[in-house]
Amino acid sequence: MTVNTTIAEHLSLDEVKMKLQMMAGSMKIQKWLVIYNAIVDPRPISEIARHTGLSEASVYRIISDYNNRGPEAIEASGKVLGDMWFDHPPITMSI
Repeated sequence: MTVNTTIAEHLSLDEVKMKLQMMAGSMKIQKWLVIYNAIVDPRPISEIARHTGLSEASVYRIISDYNNRGPEAIEASGKVLGDMWFDHPPITMSI
């Protein structure tokens, strides 16, 4: 019998996504999660995108860059792209 994991509703899905996006180095983490998913459980880009919180276009670009340039594509600083990889850029709040 398979038991599904349950989680308390402390934060909404969008709040959790925002926390992931605001982590230091979160873009590299997200890129490596895409590569990990593609190796461990190859499946359509749409499914990898859903499981990593990225857009399908972002997952496609990450895999394409990795296939063409290797690990250096993941490790390279992508300052120019900034938050383009994410479906929803982090919210900026001024106090």
